[in-house]
Amino acid sequence: MILFIVFLPWVAEAQVELSLEDCILLARSQSTEAKRAEYALKDAEFEYKLYRKSMLPQLSLSGSIPAFNRTISKLTMPDGSEAFVAQSTGNYSANLSLNQVIPFTGGNLYVTSGLQRLDVYMDKTTTSYLANMMNIGLTQPLIAYNTYKWQRRIEPVAYQKAKRTYVEALENTALETIEKFYAMLETQQRLQLKRQNKANSDTLLAIAEEKRALGKITEDELMDVQISNLNLLVEIRELEIELEHNRSTLLQHLGLADTTSITLTMPEPVKVSSIDSEHALSEAVSNGTLELEHQRRLLEAQSEVARARANNGFSVNLNGSFGLSKSGGTIGAAYSNPLNQEQVTLTFTIPILEWGAAKCRRQQAEAALESESLAIEQEKRDFNEELRDNVRLYNLQAAQLDMMSRAIALSEKRYEMCRERYITGKISFLEFNNAQLEKDNAQISYLQTLQKNWQRYYQIRKLTLFDYETGKKVE
Repeated sequence: MILFIVFLPWVAEAQVELSLEDCILLARSQSTEAKRAEYALKDAEFEYKLYRKSMLPQLSLSGSIPAFNRTISKLTMPDGSEAFVAQSTGNYSANLSLNQVIPFTGGNLYVTSGLQRLDVYMDKTTTSYLANMMNIGLTQPLIAYNTYKWQRRIEPVAYQKAKRTYVEALENTALETIEKFYAMLETQQRLQLKRQNKANSDTLLAIAEEKRALGKITEDELMDVQISNLNLLVEIRELEIELEHNRSTLLQHLGLADTTSITLTMPEPVKVSSIDSEHALSEAVSNGTLELEHQRRLLEAQSEVARARANNGFSVNLNGSFGLSKSGGTIGAAYSNPLNQEQVTLTFTIPILEWGAAKCRRQQAEAALESESLAIEQEKRDFNEELRDNVRLYNLQAAQLDMMSRAIALSEKRYEMCRERYITGKISFLEFNNAQLEKDNAQISYLQTLQKNWQRYYQIRKLTLFDYETGKKVE
């Protein structure tokens, strides 16, 4: 069946029987919702890769070839006088730079190397070179907000949540499939029952016409049978239209051609008879997206508190570099016997009068963190209650299905008895019709409860990302 499903789009004219499991498999691989979830996961993967790559050394080459400049400038002449002199220069440069962020401290380490050439076009062109053979430097904020530190904590959590969200989206696709599957199946089942009833009604109508001819029943009783027969015909036509609509909706959801002819098979109840609510809560914490979402939101709120505390106007920054450079009239001269150059700078900023703005920002961030913590606690309580309710209702429905199966058997037996009694004239058509309605309603009620049984199970799977049939985490 699985191999046939793979090639189903190319055999659209074939009559195919699909089970609920077949439809879920198709929806997870072909539905629009599943594809959108896949694209969302890929986007999250690219985002995480970009973050990881931003932590790696970055090598870049920059330069200008050439930079020509012709101006009239005010220059000091050899005799000390000043004059406006026309100048024409050509500047060529190339610089290689290697940068590495330091996530633990928030600093930046860099190594650069470059070469410049300057041509001065006057009566006689002069050329000189400046070689920066190596320059090693460090920029390090000593008191500041460390963006890299918080990224290292937030980004992995966000990526892990994105992966679980993808699995959750597939479970949600299964839930949508169950809804559309049972919408068609119920209509299919109702139509089948109505057609059976119509066939029985045709037989009963013929018997009633014979009885009326013999004077065994009244005209009113015959009309009751005729009206019931006509009503069944109208209901069959309406159900045929509804079935075609539900079939088209299901095919579109499964990504199949609208011309595909399918019939649905009646599912069995979920094999898991009961679920322990405490175990479900434990799996939800271990596997679900909500716990990671709460972690991410708390980290972001804590990050804002750290930012507000660091950005209080007081800052200290350390900048240091060591390099080797030389100038000369030729490239060889520029690279021979380089000169050392060192630089160390410690800068600071001390706020003197800022009217408590930094304190307000800190208090605002701390209040936002407290509010977020309270919201998360409430969401956890709501989630736990929702999961417990789903488990409780699932366990109840699983027990109800067995009783409803027995009710179907009894209602069918009662229907057959009433049919025979009506044919022999022991009961009225109204009593027979009631027995028929009870039989049909028992089957439809069982089908509706079976749908809820599957929906509750997959809702629990979605909340816990745990497959209770296999006893493993949903991957």
